[in-house]
Amino acid sequence: MSIDQASFGLPISVDSAARPIAATTASVAAGAAPSQPPDDRPVRIFAACHGTQLLVILHLRQHLALPPAREFLLWYPLENSAFIDAFMQELLSNADFDGILDIRDFDFLQPRSHGAATWWLESARRLRRDAAKVRGWLQANRVSPAHVELWADDPYHVYVHLLRGMFRTSRHVKFPHCFNLEDSEIPAWKARLEAQWRSTSPLKRHVFLPWQRFACGVDLRMERVVYDRAYTFDAPSPWSRDCRDVSHLVSLAAFEATYRSLPASLHEEIETIVAPIRAGRRPLVLLLLFGLDAELRHAYQRAVSRMFAERAAELAGCTFAVKVHPSTYGDEEDRFFDWLDDNVPAPVHPIVHPLNLEFMLPQLQPDYVLAGPCGALPVVKRLGIARPVALAEVTDEMCRVVPAETAAFRSLVQPMEVW
Repeated sequence: MSIDQASFGLPISVDSAARPIAATTASVAAGAAPSQPPDDRPVRIFAACHGTQLLVILHLRQHLALPPAREFLLWYPLENSAFIDAFMQELLSNADFDGILDIRDFDFLQPRSHGAATWWLESARRLRRDAAKVRGWLQANRVSPAHVELWADDPYHVYVHLLRGMFRTSRHVKFPHCFNLEDSEIPAWKARLEAQWRSTSPLKRHVFLPWQRFACGVDLRMERVVYDRAYTFDAPSPWSRDCRDVSHLVSLAAFEATYRSLPASLHEEIETIVAPIRAGRRPLVLLLLFGLDAELRHAYQRAVSRMFAERAAELAGCTFAVKVHPSTYGDEEDRFFDWLDDNVPAPVHPIVHPLNLEFMLPQLQPDYVLAGPCGALPVVKRLGIARPVALAEVTDEMCRVVPAETAAFRSLVQPMEVW
């Protein structure tokens, strides 16, 4: 989603079939009244829209010696994906937050059907109603905004801008959006964000946004996209001058400890998946997928075909496992699995689960990890648990589809073995 979309509320896809949850919803919280005076203890409010972010939050909570505070979560499943929704709810079943608010019914997350003229009023109405829901939830939990730290990842998604605008007097803390090292494309992406803000029309910048801020109390100015503190698994974050290095948490021991803290139901699911893979022949070749469309699926197919043709002796007798992306599973993945069954000279084991690879590595112990320009490859390389291999066809296709990220993709792949 572009910054204009995040700032001015262009359409976001919503799946009305997403299942309800047991946690407090924004519509319920909006009508809640405080039963006691505000609690003066420090408060950390985390924000997440998919399982990977939530896993990063749980990982940091597990291993960082943070000062005592009450901890809350604001969340929704990105695009109301049932795949993401079910996983996040499973993780939350034993996450032990002091309060959880599902914001999927926020007005500003709903599709826009208004023209430019009526959007002035409609955007303020949406923001005012959403802010009232958050205030009602804070009051019900005796939370004073003055005592809040808002923890969010990079400002990729509209809800991050919304929450930062609503908690404009709070301290803003950035956590890594994934377990990969600080993305090489982040500085360039931040520069594009700032350039886009500078190119915003004077009418929007000096009339619409100030009026919107006055009408609803939510500050969506892009020059405020900075964080008071940032945690990073590797390189310093460009979002904050105060960067905290937590690279020691990228370790097999830390991943294993966090994995053991996750719900027992998840352990049972993973064991069912990985047991036959562990029992298979070696070497174990593990392929990681991005969210597939037809063109990217064909790139994976070309790469796999060439790989088995050129490296037949090296891969003879291997077990071939394929893990879907933590945020995506659909028809294209099923088509790819069908193609693999017909074209790969090895037993094929689909890993259809949104848990991140990092938490499966101790259970799987792969010999090769294959991917396009994927953030998991630097983690595998750093851990030394397998040979990380970048696939040329997949990298080329991703550079073709997202040319703005070509330099970053090539930079990520450059230290890797390329097949």
